[in-house]
Amino acid sequence: MTKINGLEITKDGSFLVNPNLGHPQFLRINQDINMDTFQTNLLFISNIDDSKKFEKSIRNKIKLVPILEYKWKLKLLFEKMKKEIELKKKEKKKGFWSRFKRRKSKEKEDVSLVQKLIDFEKRFPKLKPRAFRGDPLLTIILSAKSVSIIPISNDEYLQDEYCCPQDHLIKHNVFGTFDKFYKVSIEFSLTEEVLEFFKRRDFVMFDIIQENGTSKNRINYHSIIISKKDWKNYTFVHATDLHIAERNDRIYGAIKKWTELFQMKSIDEISESSKKKVLIKHSEYDEFEEIYESEDLDEPRDSLRKRLINPNNQFRKFIKLMNKKVLQNELDLIVLTGDLIDFTLLSKFPKNVGKYLDFDYEYSNWKIFKEIALNLSQKKRIGMLKGEELLCPIFTILGNHDYRPFHYDIRWAGMYKKIGLKMEEALALNDKLLALPISAISKSERALKAYFLEINPSLDFSLKLGNSNFIFLNSGSDSWKNVRDLVTGHPSVTGLKSRQIKYLENLINHKIHDDDNTFLFVHGPPINPKKKIGFFKRLKKSLRRKIMFKIEEFKESIFRKLGAPTSKARIDGKFNVKYGTISTNWEKLICFCKDYCILTLSGHTHTLKEFRLEDPKGKGSTVSSAPPFSLEKLENPAAVYYDLYSEFCTKSEDIEKFGPFVVQTPALGLGGYLNPKLVGAYREVKVQNGKLASFKIKFLRK
Repeated sequence: MTKINGLEITKDGSFLVNPNLGHPQFLRINQDINMDTFQTNLLFISNIDDSKKFEKSIRNKIKLVPILEYKWKLKLLFEKMKKEIELKKKEKKKGFWSRFKRRKSKEKEDVSLVQKLIDFEKRFPKLKPRAFRGDPLLTIILSAKSVSIIPISNDEYLQDEYCCPQDHLIKHNVFGTFDKFYKVSIEFSLTEEVLEFFKRRDFVMFDIIQENGTSKNRINYHSIIISKKDWKNYTFVHATDLHIAERNDRIYGAIKKWTELFQMKSIDEISESSKKKVLIKHSEYDEFEEIYESEDLDEPRDSLRKRLINPNNQFRKFIKLMNKKVLQNELDLIVLTGDLIDFTLLSKFPKNVGKYLDFDYEYSNWKIFKEIALNLSQKKRIGMLKGEELLCPIFTILGNHDYRPFHYDIRWAGMYKKIGLKMEEALALNDKLLALPISAISKSERALKAYFLEINPSLDFSLKLGNSNFIFLNSGSDSWKNVRDLVTGHPSVTGLKSRQIKYLENLINHKIHDDDNTFLFVHGPPINPKKKIGFFKRLKKSLRRKIMFKIEEFKESIFRKLGAPTSKARIDGKFNVKYGTISTNWEKLICFCKDYCILTLSGHTHTLKEFRLEDPKGKGSTVSSAPPFSLEKLENPAAVYYDLYSEFCTKSEDIEKFGPFVVQTPALGLGGYLNPKLVGAYREVKVQNGKLASFKIKFLRK
């Protein structure tokens, strides 16, 4: 028996690869809920060469476990108890003899039960959502076929993206020495419990459990979703730049301890001369009182809790808010576009350094991300918020931070400001978590090993729901093309490879139709201008007495109010729109966004920026009239306009008129580079009657 990433595997073993937490599979049930049998495909990897032997090894060992919710269960019990009381009341009215037969003790029980129901009814709205696992569903294996690695540039990849294995899983030994892939078709039937749940909820999520004959089973959480949606009317949420890390939960305690020690020392040294008299007015009494306040002492002790931004707590708050939306059937899925974690390896070296440097899941921040998402047991630390399990399916892609193996000094690029700390507090923290400059900016694909294993085995993939295409692209790690941007905290990303461009072209020719809504998700922004025009362009404008230098001065709505031609509002040609963006195949990506997408969503910059695209010649789309279509590398691929379009494009008619849009969503976990308070953002996207209706920005804080 061997161990792979903490799981005990028998001699003839296998792993369930896909679907998984960050790449779940959607199945559809009709609105009448009169179908209870489903079929789907799963991808496995094994060390067994023979398909029949492999099928035998997993037979009767694959189960689906529904994720239900306690509040729903309690409501069912509550309604059942109410019906019982109503029946008893009717029995009382039957006649004298039936009333006479009832014992006094039974009457007391009824009174007690009624009182409990009244108390429960008062408390019920305040109950918080809490997931629980229902009765497992047994599966029947219909077939198990050996499958080979299929590059994403191949047309065959589009036929079943969940069961097309990729070479990075073998290259980085994600599943040890296992290298035989199998596509397994299964059938399962829903239980009465699940069908009852469907009467109140729009979807049900399922864990897939693979029993392997050892003490610990393989579990792919939240991997299969059965939904009632016809995907003409639905809502999804876009969030980005979570920056989860184990050290985030230690910062508050470490600094609080340091602050208390510092304050204790200061109080002993304070002399009467260093005190000043101040007058404060009590809110309770209409009088003034003289108190002493030290000049040396800083803010009150609880101020740290108010100003510290813990990205882990931000994610916990986000989960609670999303769960409320799920309970109201107001949310169908969530997309997280990169920088899911701040760096890969935990900040402290464990005793087993070998497994640590092998990017073992147990010693990585991918484990912290998963534990928060599923509300698994974590070591409690001071300042940590109480969590909940996320009750909504998520789709994930990678960001540049996800490639970084080691932690960095929070003083670099003003990071400490983004989490609400002062320089002296950052210095104190650095004593505990010393970072090496060279290793901190290094990158490695091996850092993704635990992500592929436990979160999402796919780098690039797509999903079709109704007439909506969801396309997920990996924009890569930090780019070294512009070192200055990297050092100052505004790094470019490596961009798209030729195989990804071919993948987009295959989607254009085989999956994307004229009446589709196509959403593109990528971490690195396709468009990102600097805040100001470059020096030489500013000088040229100054000589011409044109003093508009800032991006905010080029909002399209300003020019429209002034009656100026729309062309005057174009920012391409005036600003460097490629600042900290996609480094490779940028022109072709812009062509794809302009000609085939209604909305492109990204993150990376921690800022709120929204753009719309037009043909540079003002003549509409440049797409060829006949297939096969291809993406061209144009020197000037699109006319770019800037504004807060999500604020006034709140109807499908407006969106069709102004779109397509390329937008950046501010970070969920950290503040902006120039505005630390711009934190806790997410974007709520609504589709109504098969058309994009809104894509507004919202914040965790009210």
